[in-house]
Amino acid sequence: MPIAFFDLDHTLLKGANGNMVVRYMVRKRLLGPAALFRAARYTLLYRLNRIPYMEVYRWTFRECGKYPLPQLLSLLDEAYERYIMPSLYREGKEMIAEHRSRGHLTVIATAAGEYISEKVRVQLGADDRIAATAPVRDGFLTDELEEPLPFGPGKLQRARDYAAARGVSLDDCWFYSDSLADLPLLEAVGHPVAVNPSPGLKRLAEHRGWPVMRWREMLRGEEPAAAERLSFLS
Repeated sequence: MPIAFFDLDHTLLKGANGNMVVRYMVRKRLLGPAALFRAARYTLLYRLNRIPYMEVYRWTFRECGKYPLPQLLSLLDEAYERYIMPSLYREGKEMIAEHRSRGHLTVIATAAGEYISEKVRVQLGADDRIAATAPVRDGFLTDELEEPLPFGPGKLQRARDYAAARGVSLDDCWFYSDSLADLPLLEAVGHPVAVNPSPGLKRLAEHRGWPVMRWREMLRGEEPAAAERLSFLS
């Protein structure tokens, strides 16, 4: 069964999920303005394909790990409903549905945390997810990220392992992404697609003849999907 992989930030989502969580926590006065500045800086570096990704994700998980798990999940639920869900692209949901109608497995492949990724998966009707994971200890999330982190070459490795475990060649797979950071996986699949691409990816896609899509319509007005909490977070 062919697989269609979808990036999350700036692809299925207009913006970065981490920035949205930080913005929510700043407004709740759980983080200071310095955190918002740091998130904006990381976003700029991401668009320039110069982001120190392990630094970013460890910082994010450390901030989340300051709160007892029940409180953290409530914060993430509210941030999702206020900022993330209304910023998901309707065209992304429709593309996932189209692939599923053709008998393809649909997988969100992202370095976002698995709790938010699972909520997005359910909201958009995808079959599965590849996401950043870290263990919980004594009721708090840790920053001990499982490697490889699904970012850049790590996303390629995770996607390759995922496909191989199901007897699928990446040559028969699709990958939708906005960023040159995802170039390893884009080059590995048989059907790379640039979605709302950064200038660098747009130039490369046009040079190589890859499809370029523009998604614009938001899911605003829809009810958040009710996702079951992940078993390791229960």
